[in-house]
This record gives sequence, C-alpha cells and structure tokens, in this order.
Amino acid sequence: MSVTRVGGDSADYMLHILAVAADENDPVCQAACDIEGELRNCDVRVAFGFAQVERALASQCDTDQCLVPGVLISPRLGNVDEVVTRLRKFGVLARAGFILITDKMRHEDVARSVHDGSLVSVVAVPWTPPALVEQISAVISRWLFKYFPDAEITRVTAGFDAGDEPRAGDLLYGLDTPGEQVQRVLLEGIERILGPRPRMVLPEGVDLTRQGESVDAVYLVLSGSVALHRSSQFGDVLLHHATSGPLIGLLSLARQQRAMFTSTTTTQVELVRLSIEQLEYVLQHSPDTSANLAVVAIQALTARLVRAEYLHIENHELAEQLEIERKNLEETLAQLRSAREQLVEQTKFAMLGELSAGIAHELNNPVAALQRATEHIASDVETVLGACGGMEDAAQAMTRARDARPRSTAQERALVREVMALTDGDRELAKRLVGAETTNPDLVREVLRGQKKSRFGRGSDRSSLEVIEAAAGIGRSVRNSTVAAGRITNLVSSLKAYARPDTSPVEGVDLDENIEDVLRLTAHRMRGVEVERRFAQLPPIRAYPARLEQVWTNLLINAAEAIQDESAEVAQAVPSALPARGNEPAKIVVETSAPDARHVRVAITDNGPGIPQELVHRILEPHFTTKDGQVRFGLGMGMSISKSIVDDHDGSLSIVSEPGRTTICVVLPVAGPNVEKLLLENSGNEE
Repeated sequence: MSVTRVGGDSADYMLHILAVAADENDPVCQAACDIEGELRNCDVRVAFGFAQVERALASQCDTDQCLVPGVLISPRLGNVDEVVTRLRKFGVLARAGFILITDKMRHEDVARSVHDGSLVSVVAVPWTPPALVEQISAVISRWLFKYFPDAEITRVTAGFDAGDEPRAGDLLYGLDTPGEQVQRVLLEGIERILGPRPRMVLPEGVDLTRQGESVDAVYLVLSGSVALHRSSQFGDVLLHHATSGPLIGLLSLARQQRAMFTSTTTTQVELVRLSIEQLEYVLQHSPDTSANLAVVAIQALTARLVRAEYLHIENHELAEQLEIERKNLEETLAQLRSAREQLVEQTKFAMLGELSAGIAHELNNPVAALQRATEHIASDVETVLGACGGMEDAAQAMTRARDARPRSTAQERALVREVMALTDGDRELAKRLVGAETTNPDLVREVLRGQKKSRFGRGSDRSSLEVIEAAAGIGRSVRNSTVAAGRITNLVSSLKAYARPDTSPVEGVDLDENIEDVLRLTAHRMRGVEVERRFAQLPPIRAYPARLEQVWTNLLINAAEAIQDESAEVAQAVPSALPARGNEPAKIVVETSAPDARHVRVAITDNGPGIPQELVHRILEPHFTTKDGQVRFGLGMGMSISKSIVDDHDGSLSIVSEPGRTTICVVLPVAGPNVEKLLLENSGNEE
C-alpha cells in the first residue's frame, strides 16, 4: 500500500481503486488482478457484493482519509444505473468515477449514468492488460486534476504539473479522411486492438457532452440521431441535427477537451463509447490508422461545425432583432392611436365647455328661486309651529335638526348610550330620540312624559315623540334642500374652475361639515354600503370648499361603485363565491385627523376588491379608467381632477390598495394654498 501526502496537508491521504464483484468468477476480479501493482501511488481493493463495500473501504484506513478515484463494476451486480446509485450512497464514493467491466455487447441500463457523468469508462471482455492499466491510470489522473488540481499528489501520481490539464497527446494526428471512413477505420482498429466493443443503447434526451465541460470520450453513433445545440445570449440555439455526424465529441479534442456544444440524443441511439486513452492507444498500435488522418478529420469537422454555428447564431440574432423592431412599431402605432383618441376627447371637452356656459346661465335663476323658497318654507313652518299651542317642542326640534352639525358614527353611538340611561335601556327609543335631535336630559324626560298622553290638540292620536320626529325630519329636509341648492349653485360657479380656478380660497372651512354635505348628497349612491364616520376635532382650514366637495364626491362614489361592481360580478360568476372582503358587510370608512398642527388628513377606506398593483400608479392619469366595458362607463377624469384639486391646495393624495382594503388619503395644509404660486402656474398654462 502506498501512502501519499496531499498538498502539504498534515493528514496522509491514500489512493484506492475499488473493485466490486458479484463473485469470484466476475470479470471485475480479473481486471483487479491485472492492474494490481501497476498503478502509481494507488492500491486495489476487492469487495464481493454491496455488503463488503464499507468493510473493504474501512479495513486498512479511516474512510475520511481515503481517496477513491475509480470503482470497477460489472453488469453481474444488476442494473448498471441502480448499481451506481447504490454505491454513491457511500460517502467516500460520492465523487468516484465508475468503470464498467462488461462481457455484454448491448447495454440499455446506462442512460442515467451517462447523463450525469458517473460512467467514466467502459472496458469490454476480453481486454489487454496494458490497455486496461493505461485506461485506469487516465481515470485517476483526470479525477485528481478535477478535485486536487494544485496538490502535490496530482503532480506525483498523474505525472504533470499542477495547473496543466490532462491532454490526449497527439491523438489522431494526420487524419484527413471523410467522417464515414474515419468511423470505419477507427472501429476496425479499436476492435482489433481492444476486442469487440459493446454497443450502448440510449433513449431520447441523454446528454453525451455538455457545452464548456471537459470531454474525455468520443461516441461513435451507429444508428439514431443526435442534436448539437449551444447556449448564446439569445437563448439555446439548435446548430446541427441531421448534420451532426457519427463522431460525437471529436470536435472537442481540437479545442483542448472542452465541449463546444451540448449533444443530446433525439431518438433511441446505438453507439460505442471510446475514451480518449482507448482511442489513442488503438491509433498508436494500429497500422490502419495514423495521427495524420485524425488531425485532418478533426480540422475538417471543426471548420464545418464552427461555420454552421456562426451562421445559425447570426440567423437567430437577426430574427430576434426583427422581433424587437416589430414590437417597437407596435408601440409606436399604439402611441399614435392614443394621441388621436386624446385629440378627439379634447375636442369633445371644448364643445362641452361652450355648452356648460349656457347651461350655467339658465340654471342660476331656478336655483336661486329654489334657495329662496326653501328659506321661506323653513321660516313659515317655524311660524306655524310657534303659533300652535303645545308645538314649541316640535319647533325647537326642527330648528335643532336644521342647524345640527354632522356627527361621526362613534359620536352617534355614544349619544344613543347616554339617552338609553333615560329610556330604561330601550335602545330603539333612544335611537329615535337621537335621530330627532332630542338628547338633552330634560327634553328627553319631557318627551317621554308626553308619550303617555298626546299634547298636540283635541282628537290627536299622535304621540309627542312622533310629532317631534316629524318636525326634525322637516328640519333635515330643509337643510338638505338648502345644501342641495347651494351645491348646485357652487357647481355652476365651479364649471370654470377646471380651466381657470378661483383665486380666493375661503377662510374657516369646517372639513367635517364639508364632507357631511357630500355624504348627504351621495346617499342614493351608497345603497347596500355602510358608511362609518370617524370625525376628529379639526381646526378650520383655508380652502376652496366647492372644489374639495368634488374630491370627496369622486372618492366616495368610486369606492361605492367598486364594492357594488364586485358584488355583481361575483354573484354572476359563482353565486356561492365570496368577494375580497369575505363575509364582512360592505363598508366605507371616512376618517379625519390632524397629523400635526399644520395639516389635516382625510382617509377614505373601502373593503372592495382593491386595485391591482400594476394599475395603482396609473389611477391618477387623465382618461384612465378601470370601468371599460361596463354599463356604467367612466371617462377616467374623476381621479385626475381630484389630484389636480388637491395639488392646487398644496396638499398630497396617496393610494394604498390590496384585495379587501383600499385607502385613499388626502393631506391638506391648514393655512391653505399659496394663491400667488397658483396664479403664476395658471397664467403660464394659459400662455
């Protein structure tokens, strides 16, 4: 046994060739005898069956110190692929190369071993001892160079300096005959020197060589097809199929044993595997072949394959370039169509501007009449109620409802709880009293006493609370009518705001009341959607109230429509399916807050389907809409206009969305917009 120090390491490493035989008559035993004592710095161990493998490895050394470059196996152990897989489970054999010693002329059980590179050599029975020794020595040298390229053991054992890759020498020097003739000469010379060569049968999809990897064998294809392909910057390119030729791997010998192509079987293939050493040994000892013939054949084959490769890659690159140009033309055409559509839309809006001026003039008079009539109705009803005996509570309830400030949902619940303490826990009665704006404890007690006996005239069967509720309803209707008329007036005056905004923001705008006005006017669009108010105590701000109402209107209607459209689509597609919010009721939450002393914030959150992430950044673009193809089709201007109004207020608008939750947040300065800056920008736009 030889002991060799590896690369200056303090540990001693030993080289071994393991021969795994089925029994004493297995050809593997004879092969082990032939190479015993002939390998430099390497001994041979024989194991009979899998059970003795670990014992054989551990019998004379610690397995952590063993280096096993090669393992001799035979088909008598069973299916070759399964034998290799089983032996690789031994840790010391995980990187070993397997040499198949076979007396069979046909193998259909080596596809996996060829594919993953485990099978490094095939030796047929009978063999010549010198050829076998040279083959095993080559396996050891290649293995050492791969795993210990800079180690002393590689130089001593393999016989070359570290960094020098093993070469096949002047293999096939002088070869100048056609490929078919080379195949015949080589095969005759091989079988004359090495004996009959086993035919290997491989299925479709087996890699014989891989691009850029070392090649240590040549395959003589006797039947079937092999494709040669190469990776490039444009992907995997098929270079040869029908013209691949019968010699696979020969081209790599002219390129320092690095595969130029990946060669893959495309049909069932029958071939003969010849290692470089086997091929070189035959050529050196056969009078029918010479190095001159080999070199000429390799050069001719190299020139043909390289030329075909460049032509194929060039064609592929041209095709890719044409595809890029085609896509660029498509994008240009799409941009032209978009520009045309925008011009058409601009023309429509110009005509709409002319019409809106006349409509605004015609609306002024009837809206003014409506406002005056509403004010007179409120005054007259208050006078009538005051003149009737016992109707003072109703008159006061109407006044309170007309002048009441908007309340958040939380505030509403808190008032109901307070009143419940006076109604003996009757929640419905408490809600009616709060709805009638009757929350003062004294008033509540008085109304509850009047419940037992009518106070509104002889023969009346109406209770005190019913009359107060009716009066409060009148007050709310008066307020809504006043707000609606004022809203129409503001909208008419705001028609010009899209092109030329007002330059005088209003001081002391109550943002909560501004939003509540919009909620009242858009209540008919919120069918089936719960609106929760979370109003905070905000400082009054300086702003354009009519334009802010446009913002809240757009955001609230968009949220409601998203929820309603999703429900309709889900019900139509799969009735049992759930929307993005799951089993939660449809809800829109309007929340106001003051992040700091200089700003106020309005957040409108809905639990609708959400906005796809790839569209969030486009929502604020002019003419972009997510409602294409729907009956309720949008022009795609609402969000764009809202963003411009917020920008005019020197504020910010942000969107955060995911399925089941979308929040649009508007932050406004308390001090209001910079009017001088806005005027300057508008004058620049007009120019």
